[in-house]
Amino acid sequence: MIFICLIVCISSTMVGAISGIGGGVIIKPMLDMTLPLGMPTISLISSLAVLSMSLFSVGKNCLNRQRQALDMKVAVPLAIGSTAGGVTGKACFNAVSAMLAADKAVKATQNVLLLLLMVAVLVSTLRKGEKAQGKRRAPVAGLAVGFILGMLAAFLGIGGGPLNMLALTGFYGMLHKEAALYSLFVIIFSQTAGIITALISGSALPQAALILTACAAGILGGIIGRGLASRMNNHAVRTLYNCALVFIIAVCTVNVVSIFR
Repeated sequence: MIFICLIVCISSTMVGAISGIGGGVIIKPMLDMTLPLGMPTISLISSLAVLSMSLFSVGKNCLNRQRQALDMKVAVPLAIGSTAGGVTGKACFNAVSAMLAADKAVKATQNVLLLLLMVAVLVSTLRKGEKAQGKRRAPVAGLAVGFILGMLAAFLGIGGGPLNMLALTGFYGMLHKEAALYSLFVIIFSQTAGIITALISGSALPQAALILTACAAGILGGIIGRGLASRMNNHAVRTLYNCALVFIIAVCTVNVVSIFR
């Protein structure tokens, strides 16, 4: 169990650090498929791995002399909104879990919703292509966007990277590589809020070994991912992102079929 968790978390967060996808959106369905753990536990492991990776990646960027600067007028409203959304989303997840009272039903709900969202993100990404538009929106709009992103991410137990990237490239008109760092910044706040809410509610408390594995894997994935990202151009990052979306859709499809079979 520890070995599977380690491999899944390292590979997922490595891809997440490069593309801004976070990694949780890969970890969550992969652990659903491979480990016999409850949904709250899997969501918490995913959140811990992604949070560790995001903290390392953003922190490394801040310490780098050639760092990519974040526009705080864009980043701060998104972070505040995603924090509130993270708390709300985790509360909604706990309510749905209590109402359905069955891991299988909760897993089905999450995987079907995640599958539909990933298909929508992939279709939107492929249709609109990529072109820097230089849009900058009002802070109030950033609060609303951040809240929605944080709520969905916490409810689904994912980092929310693909949803963040769709909003940042579409709503803010960023190029993919620029949006990746903003996505990781937003993930830090939404996942911190979700983890604290889960721990306070007592909905999940995995073994200490799994917690340490998730955190260590997230940091290692971040180290490898940011190292590779510095050598990749915008087109390569975008291609990796699209491939990750296709992989996530495939895994979610397998999960949904296995649940209803």
